[in-house]
Amino acid sequence: MTPSITPRLPRTLALSAALAIALTACGGDKQPADASKRATGNDGPVAATSAPKAEGPRPTLADGPDVCFRLISEQLGKDLKVSEITSFFSAGSDIDSMARKPAGEMTTCNVKYQSPDDARKLVSQDLNLGTGKFDPPKPLEITVMGNAADFRLDDYLIPLSQVNAAGLTSVMTSQKPALDKVYSQYAWDGVRLTAPGPFSDQHTLRLDVEGRLAANDIKENGYASVSVNGKDITTNNLTP
Repeated sequence: MTPSITPRLPRTLALSAALAIALTACGGDKQPADASKRATGNDGPVAATSAPKAEGPRPTLADGPDVCFRLISEQLGKDLKVSEITSFFSAGSDIDSMARKPAGEMTTCNVKYQSPDDARKLVSQDLNLGTGKFDPPKPLEITVMGNAADFRLDDYLIPLSQVNAAGLTSVMTSQKPALDKVYSQYAWDGVRLTAPGPFSDQHTLRLDVEGRLAANDIKENGYASVSVNGKDITTNNLTP
């Protein structure tokens, strides 16, 4: 689940609950926050009368930290006005005993963006990991706390073309020495675009890491927030 989002200026706390509620209301999906990290894909059932179709290779982190972002751009449009993007990857069973996929394999790719039919609304689409295509869009209900009349969705949208998730590769590489000192083994397991909230008044990229601490083999998680140009770390909580 995405972190809380708090609007700027007089729209205090407007979208904080909005997207959290919208996500659970959409299509009847009511997964806990961490469930998406352990999703095994949303492949649809195969008709009993037809032979299963061969699947192509599934996206992995080795394809680049922006692999989900690229698929969105290619299939839905590079100028899509997005609010949030969430992609998760398996950390592998060596780090997470609950992992059901090889390390680095994508488990989630989701985008929330402005509805092409009504600019006041958001829709959500998930990548079907079996077909490699996005499932049909689902509407998201926006619930506003505070003065709902002041809320403007445009305050929480950014053109996908302005987000450079590919630049995160250099950020990840630069953090390797620090991570190697703390973790006996680790894996990057999340790449996201987060909307403005209590800690930032603009969109930011977020990197999630999961690993085993070298000192005691305890599993630990961390994250870093990065500017949308993919270059500048604004918050670094990758290590304890």
